[in-house]
Amino acid sequence: MKFEMWSIWHFVLMLAPIVAILILYFSLRKTSYKTRYIVGVVIGCISLGILIMRNIDIFVNNGFDPEIIPLQVCHFGNIMVFISLVFRSKIATSISWTLNLIAAYASLVFADSLENYTTMASIRAQAYIWGHIFIVLGALYAVLLKIVRIDFKSYLSGIGVLVLLLIPAIILNSYFNDVLGYSINYFYIYNSDGVPFEFLYIGERAKYGWFTINWTYTILVVLIFLVLMYLIYLIQKLFYLKDKDYKTESVYHEWRRKRKLAKAG
Repeated sequence: MKFEMWSIWHFVLMLAPIVAILILYFSLRKTSYKTRYIVGVVIGCISLGILIMRNIDIFVNNGFDPEIIPLQVCHFGNIMVFISLVFRSKIATSISWTLNLIAAYASLVFADSLENYTTMASIRAQAYIWGHIFIVLGALYAVLLKIVRIDFKSYLSGIGVLVLLLIPAIILNSYFNDVLGYSINYFYIYNSDGVPFEFLYIGERAKYGWFTINWTYTILVVLIFLVLMYLIYLIQKLFYLKDKDYKTESVYHEWRRKRKLAKAG
């Protein structure tokens, strides 16, 4: 079967993570934190497993390919969901909630990339479908089921991590595209392919030896996402208006706390 945009299957694809999170939310919201956490671990492991399966398939069929490097927003999104739900990381949850969630759901809505596959049964096509579904599901699950509560410090730390990833992404975009002739668009920052940002691509790419960059487009895309990420961060705060003292701790901090208590005892 070949995928068609705006077909019944496309609408099923868009609704899938929403239906899944509603079922999980109403089924688990009154259960113990431990139960909710265990379900989250399963979601996180599946999220990472999908990315691993995809990359193994690419490597087996093509050898090394820049697509394997998890600098695409949704590819490292699978990793962030895993770290968020398994290790209860506030920083990873901040990234998956404020950035990966919106990018992954946009990829389900604007899923024209799926039309390039001759069959939906291929590993790459299935990885695209389930990979994005589990990013949306995992990001929503961590916040709605209150597995991890994001604070402002974690939000800023998440921005810092993204800046550290953005720098090599910009450099590698130019190297793989301009030097090696690939078609790579890490962070959607090389050009507007795959995102509705054509109106932001103003002027020409500046050239510095082999390295090229469109400064206007890059800066505008970053600013837009920073604004969107902050607004989405604020949405999370609304869930705690009646429970302002609710706190969560990472697996590491829980281990340290228990270790101190054991020593004191």
